[in-house]
Amino acid sequence: MPRLLISGGPGSGCTSTARALGERLGVPVVDSDAYLHKPTDPPFQEQYTLEERRALLKPVLDPEGSWILSGSVATWGLHPLAATHGVFLKISKEVRLQRLLARQRDQFGARIEPGGDMQEEHEAFLEWAAGYEEREGAGRNLTTDRAFLTAQCARFVEVEGEATVNEIVARLEEFVGD
Repeated sequence: MPRLLISGGPGSGCTSTARALGERLGVPVVDSDAYLHKPTDPPFQEQYTLEERRALLKPVLDPEGSWILSGSVATWGLHPLAATHGVFLKISKEVRLQRLLARQRDQFGARIEPGGDMQEEHEAFLEWAAGYEEREGAGRNLTTDRAFLTAQCARFVEVEGEATVNEIVARLEEFVGD
């Protein structure tokens, strides 16, 4: 029973890849973003505590079943995670930021534009996301995410460069099937 952890920088395609792969394999998909922020309006105002995140995830990450967990959970204290396969998606910062901007515009429209109630938060988010590759220390960054995957997962693959979701999913199907 495969249990996959798919991670990468913000905007690298973890959620899209996980959903497509889960559909192809018939495996439930869990998006870590759903367990990071409490529902608020405007969104992203309050995070779940680490204890709340772990408690919420425990029933959906069955150590005996199959699942795909997308996103960065390296600092959440999910030890052991019982993941069998780790996938790290690595694309250029420029592409990641373009995707994030498009996603933010689709989700929030004028709220992120100058004068909108989410403008400052949006700008801070993009600045934070831009530092993913260079940032060091505690928190979400390339080094921490990759190290977590290699430590938690018996099998690991890094998918680098731009490819369609279907191309990535085909590669991951082979990886899981080996």
